[in-house]
Amino acid sequence: MKKVSISSKLIRDFMDISYRLRRRNLTYGGGGGISFMAGNSNQVLIKGWEVACEDAGPKDIALMDLSGKRLNSVRPCMEAPLHLEVLKARKDIKAVIHAHPPYLTAFGNVKSRLKNGQMKNYPLLQKTAFSPYADPGSKKLADGVAQPFQKEGVICVLMEDHGVTVVGANIHQAYYRLDIMEGMAKTFVLTQLLR
Repeated sequence: MKKVSISSKLIRDFMDISYRLRRRNLTYGGGGGISFMAGNSNQVLIKGWEVACEDAGPKDIALMDLSGKRLNSVRPCMEAPLHLEVLKARKDIKAVIHAHPPYLTAFGNVKSRLKNGQMKNYPLLQKTAFSPYADPGSKKLADGVAQPFQKEGVICVLMEDHGVTVVGANIHQAYYRLDIMEGMAKTFVLTQLLR
């Protein structure tokens, strides 16, 4: 396999956001991960296999193209098919975060029972969609999560009994969306408990 180098700025961005996911309790253990396009190419940086976000280093960054061809020797994470399908869903999607934030995940498990009026003060939560359960790492999961992103304006898919997938024009925007939505979901859940 031909060795392809990754710029130091992309590596720094990758590691910074990976570390933030764990520090902000947006995922845990080896679960979750990030991916983003390398500039204007069709190359994708994606978290490597069985590495926790907070432990990710340069040696843990897989490089692939959008068709799934590996461009370096790092084995991509189990959810690589999900990341690639979501990146292909819309031209404005350049970054993907799949994570397991507790409040947003819980919100996703009850959203279908909520009325729109209950979410009037949570505008980003209104830009979420839902995907039914599918086995982790499966093609069914990848397709089920990517499909709602084909609709303009959807920035997050709540995955039944699993976690969430958030997108952005870059990895920082995707991260900020995830962080803000987790805060909104926490406020929403706590407010419902206190009523």
